[in-house]
Amino acid sequence: MLWESVSFYPDYSNDTVNDTNTDDVAEEPIDLITASPSTYPLQNTDSFNGTDDENQVDKPMKSGRVIVEYKDMSALQNTTKTIDIKKFYQGCGHIVYNGSFYFHNAGTKKLIKFDLETRRTNTLIIENTRYRNLNYLFSNSKTYFKFAVDENGLWVIFASTSDDTVMVAKLNHTAFSVVSVINTAYPITKAGNGFIACGVLYITDDQDKGVTYAFDLKKENSLDASFDLRPENGILAMLSYYPNKQLLYMWDNSSVKICKVIFSVD
Repeated sequence: MLWESVSFYPDYSNDTVNDTNTDDVAEEPIDLITASPSTYPLQNTDSFNGTDDENQVDKPMKSGRVIVEYKDMSALQNTTKTIDIKKFYQGCGHIVYNGSFYFHNAGTKKLIKFDLETRRTNTLIIENTRYRNLNYLFSNSKTYFKFAVDENGLWVIFASTSDDTVMVAKLNHTAFSVVSVINTAYPITKAGNGFIACGVLYITDDQDKGVTYAFDLKKENSLDASFDLRPENGILAMLSYYPNKQLLYMWDNSSVKICKVIFSVD
């Protein structure tokens, strides 16, 4: 199925991932990202079911409370189902994972897990976080919380109120609880956007032109990483890693660009 929502996100509904603890975080960082100059309008895929079916679609707006389901990519003009999730989501940091929609409840500290089948919700609150008054984690995309999925499972990136640094929490998606919290010590003022791949957090510069910082979430130390992603002009509203196919999705200037991620072990 395809879904339309407020920002482009992968549906990580059936990936083979480990979502239990940070001891399973892969140690190999990305050494190189090669961008295949493919551009696709409004396209996303389900990276949790291990298939090649395209099943998610959305548009990079900043808030809303409705997601729209489509049968497939050829049926984008024919809505199959509209779901009102009853709460407003904020920013471009939400995802669909394991059949649930994860998002930041606008104007609150609440992170919400919305089951797309049962329509039931679970709530998670992480204290000492930025969540309102324009004190964004990523100001370019107006995002306070950024959910991410890699080979190790579900994460959320957020901003600390105590020292204005980028924080990462490993989540148990079943219990919707925090497994661990990691302080990267990277200042929010320098961060444009970010994604997680193989247990490594990658952060772009404040113009989202390229990656300028990386942090190993298992060893809890910074890594050397620098590579270009896009021209400096325009707005990068979304940046998400798709672990099942090792692809990086970017919503860049109203179109989706897909990059192949190449892992290199030193």
